[in-house]
Amino acid sequence: MKKRVYLIALILGLQFSLVANAQQSETISLRIPEFARPLVEKWTNDYQQHHASVNFEFIKGKTQNASANVLELTTDDEAVSFARYAILPVTIKDSEAARLTSHRFNAKRLRSLFFVNDDDEEEESKAEQKIHIYTGNSQLSASRAYALFLNQEVSNYKGKKISGDDAFLTAAISRDPLGVTVNYLSNIFDLESRQPGSSLALLPLDLDKHGRQVLDAANLDEIISLLEEQKYDVIPVGTVGFMYDHTDSAINDFVNWVLTAGVCDLHQYGMLTLSQKELTAQMQRIAGKDLAQK
Repeated sequence: MKKRVYLIALILGLQFSLVANAQQSETISLRIPEFARPLVEKWTNDYQQHHASVNFEFIKGKTQNASANVLELTTDDEAVSFARYAILPVTIKDSEAARLTSHRFNAKRLRSLFFVNDDDEEEESKAEQKIHIYTGNSQLSASRAYALFLNQEVSNYKGKKISGDDAFLTAAISRDPLGVTVNYLSNIFDLESRQPGSSLALLPLDLDKHGRQVLDAANLDEIISLLEEQKYDVIPVGTVGFMYDHTDSAINDFVNWVLTAGVCDLHQYGMLTLSQKELTAQMQRIAGKDLAQK
């Protein structure tokens, strides 16, 4: 009789423990564009090694789990920034487009190449008229940020718009010997070799002597170092961060971890770092009551 009572108590205790653990677990839904997904996947794996009660799920569109909390990567100014991105124009190595775009481009000529010209813009050359421009149409497409940087409307782009992720842009120009596009560093470079992937070639840009040498060498780490030190009117660099409900303590803890430990992985995945002063300011924003109430 005592054994039976003991067994029942043990079963009830185990059930209570399982229920308690389930109630303590947190599920965070992540809406992340593909150019940053490998980086964020590494972060979630590393974070779970020390926070086993936190679960992550990657979603597209609206989450199907009404109880899940959503963490979205965005370039919005209101986001909690953790890194900077850079965008470069590319074509296919040894293609007809590479030959036609072999001269160095300043900002004015880039506008002429990619966008429908205004009356006061420099006329495009006959060679540039042959080029096929490919752009993305998603909200976080590099094409959208590139247009904003060059003070152009997205609707002014020449050529073809490609639906879906920006990875499809490099696939599109690989099939077109006259194709040119723009993309994030992480979509252009092979993260292992640190060289442009899929036979991609960077368009030559009108930079200072050191900048030209770095761009011509086309090494990802050298380009990241250059863009962390210098600003150029032909290379967009902007911030990227997380938007989420700041009253959620589990997400706040994860984002704080990103701002302290996760940022060590940025260079490996083609991102530029923020200064320590900027990171500290972001952590103070998280802790601030005004932000938590939004």
